[in-house]
Amino acid sequence: MIAPYKGTFRISQAWNNLRSNGTLHQGFDLVGIADKRLYSPVYGTVVRAGWENPKNAKQGWGRRVVVRIGKTRFYMYFGHLSSIAVTAGQTVKPGDLIGIEGSTGHSTGSHLHWEIRESDNHNLYRDMPQYSDIPNAASRTARASAWDGSLLGSATLAAGRNSYPAAIHNATLQARLSALGFDAGDPDGLFGAKTTAAVKQFQLSRSLTVDGKVGAKTKAALFAP
Repeated sequence: MIAPYKGTFRISQAWNNLRSNGTLHQGFDLVGIADKRLYSPVYGTVVRAGWENPKNAKQGWGRRVVVRIGKTRFYMYFGHLSSIAVTAGQTVKPGDLIGIEGSTGHSTGSHLHWEIRESDNHNLYRDMPQYSDIPNAASRTARASAWDGSLLGSATLAAGRNSYPAAIHNATLQARLSALGFDAGDPDGLFGAKTTAAVKQFQLSRSLTVDGKVGAKTKAALFAP
């Protein structure tokens, strides 16, 4: 399961876009149970890091970080942080510290507001909750994050599968392959010929079935210690 915590967490409020009945919550509210530190689950670039409004600590996101995922059109938002460990322009990879969960901005208790948007635009509400693989229901149940092949989602990645949420997982795949020395091109989220060739080269180097598709075994090998 993908989430920005390395320990256990729970969902305090789920995503809800039911405007018809007056409810609207564009993202997930997550609460770390034993550890409040937050980590990037993607490769990307920090485009915003700091107060939404330095003159009003109670406004909106409070302290927030926005990460562009690879070179895609998708942006990951981390809101209400008590402290920030990154700066704008910094590149991040899975496992890099983003900051500490908090209650800054419009908040009534310590939590992380976490979402993905199809633009770095505070007025564009087009969230992508299914990316997280977190069930869309608030629960007190402790959940554990995964920092392995699960970062690439549950579906098989393959050439031509470039729609959301595959595009985000493709970008992580491309960046991971390049980090391991297999040139998959820019992490643009488009699984094309160059990415396919890099996957095949990786599979051959790990004695995997060389089919250019990224299923469970290839995902596990990509993030093996």
